Amino acid sequence: MKLTNQEQRVSKLIAFGFSEKEIAAKLFIAESTVHTHTKNIRKKIKARSAVDVARFYILQNPKQFFITTLLVVVQMFSVFIVQDDQVRRFARRSNASRKQICLTV
Repeated sequence: MKLTNQEQRVSKLIAFGFSEKEIAAKLFIAESTVHTHTKNIRKKIKARSAVDVARFYILQNPKQFFITTLLVVVQMFSVFIVQDDQVRRFARRSNASRKQICLTV
């Protein structure tokens, strides 16, 4: 059940939600080659779908999955913590600065 290096790369990109066409573009290989790799991965791990391939990748790489998930949570938290007032205040300052620049030129 050992995947080749290329199959590992393909399974990682499948786990991150890329299509076969996108994977082919990222790895600079033909779509048919990606399809063959995907088919071989599914045979080796007895998967029925891309979801099974993603699950397999996550279970084989829990540390990387945890780090990625943690980074996504931190990003979401930072987006939601910013108050709308702060954003609006910044936008007003930016507009005022642009007006001053236009008046001086």
